[in-house]
Amino acid sequence: MKNWAWSLIAVVLALLLLASASFYSVRMTQTAVVLQFGKVVRVAETPGLHMKWPLVQNVEFIDNRLSSYSTQPESFLTVEKKPVLINFFAEWQIVNPLVFYTRLHNDASAQSRIGDIVRSSLRGEIATMTLASVIQGNPKKMMEPVLVAANQRLQSLGVHLVDVRVMQVGLPPAVLQAVYKRMEAERTQEANAYRSRGAADAAEIHASADKEKTQIIADAYRQQEELKGQGDAEAASIYGAAYGKDPAFFSFYRSLETYRHSLGDKDILVLSPDSPFFKYFRHSLEPTGK
Repeated sequence: MKNWAWSLIAVVLALLLLASASFYSVRMTQTAVVLQFGKVVRVAETPGLHMKWPLVQNVEFIDNRLSSYSTQPESFLTVEKKPVLINFFAEWQIVNPLVFYTRLHNDASAQSRIGDIVRSSLRGEIATMTLASVIQGNPKKMMEPVLVAANQRLQSLGVHLVDVRVMQVGLPPAVLQAVYKRMEAERTQEANAYRSRGAADAAEIHASADKEKTQIIADAYRQQEELKGQGDAEAASIYGAAYGKDPAFFSFYRSLETYRHSLGDKDILVLSPDSPFFKYFRHSLEPTGK
């Protein structure tokens, strides 16, 4: 009795295992590829519970969601054969699970093949552009032909490239150093040009100022001489008028002026006492002027 019971339990367990091996579940984000002895017999894209032959059939699940691919900076040559460093980011999706599994089998193979195709398309596009257009251009516009070219090649692999974006564009260290030196030389040349123009403008301003200064001084000197001449003429006129009114007083006044300017603390005059210079010291002022 015990042997019969154990046999029954074993049969039930075997039936349960066989039943569980006959069903598989497909999620919303998956596609199931049913294989029989390694060959694809059908593809299950509808989510839910599905049946398969146990033992002779197995199932491979393929993720239908977006997958991403990114790289480290890689060197590409422009049309001038100048290197430029670019790293890009790609988003892709499986659109034909049967072709995908047949050609690539898994995501690891897909990542490698997608990277090669996008890299090749990008290399061809960069080879038609100048270094300045790569660095200064619109990255999105630059990647549009890359996306089209890559999708044409990925179509045969059951993969669709949703988007490709440039993450960073740079220059190799050696080229970057050369660019910095060239920029420094250009800025130095530009600064020297500004200094030269500034020095020329300063010299012109100084020359103009010196000319204006000389002109102002000349005008001032001319006006001074004119005023001095007018003053001398006016003084002579006043002296003449005064002399005409009273010649004796005028002679006395002029003598006093001469004494004041000629006789000082340290002045020494050697003159004869009879000199006309001392006439007002010898005689008092008389109406005749003697």
